[in-house]
Amino acid sequence: MYNYPKFKNKEYDLLHSTGIRSGEIIPNFTVVNLDGKTKSISDFLDKPIVLETGSLSCGMFAGQEKAMNQLAKEVTDFNFLLLYVREAHPGKSIQAHSSMHEKCDLANRLNSEDKIENRTIIIDDINGTVHKILGALPNMVFIIDTNRLVIFKDEWNNASDLQKAMHEFRITQKPIRQKWSMLPLPNIPVEYKVFKRAGWDAGFDFIIALPKLLFSHLFGGFCRKFPGFC
Repeated sequence: MYNYPKFKNKEYDLLHSTGIRSGEIIPNFTVVNLDGKTKSISDFLDKPIVLETGSLSCGMFAGQEKAMNQLAKEVTDFNFLLLYVREAHPGKSIQAHSSMHEKCDLANRLNSEDKIENRTIIIDDINGTVHKILGALPNMVFIIDTNRLVIFKDEWNNASDLQKAMHEFRITQKPIRQKWSMLPLPNIPVEYKVFKRAGWDAGFDFIIALPKLLFSHLFGGFCRKFPGFC
């Protein structure tokens, strides 16, 4: 089930890298904006694109918000897009999406509560069509050139690494080899804010899942580096 009602380890494949890769052409997918108007990726290709995924209940996304807002403010030669996807940690207060109306309301709530600055929020469909193409992880980030070529993909957004990749792209104009990146450790104050908003049951689900989540992630990284052992 794409819009899972409770977070569990099985919802994410951390052993394998899935979805579109650096060096591939991204489809000209359609989404809606905060006003409910249909847009396609080509509408934003007057400049290269930085595309991030996130949701109101994603602690990793929330942990990068300040840095991403600042980066989008300082950098003018890229269009910054935020794709609103499924809730990473649904709970009693922020539940899994059951309609596009709910999903759009939560995307607008994110925009107002978290003050998403200098970035355009776009919203995936209820079945996560675009999210699945990208790899279906909660807080990925991509650089896409004006020909829809994926230049850079990081499965776990880190604004500092992204900035380095943007600099490299300006120089080489070539795709950057995708590397395994460490899952960010939980930021306690940020996670507290997110789970207070989503519901404490969402935080409980996350704590229960965390040990196995970390093991799967680390084992997946080992297998990508040493595929002959796995």
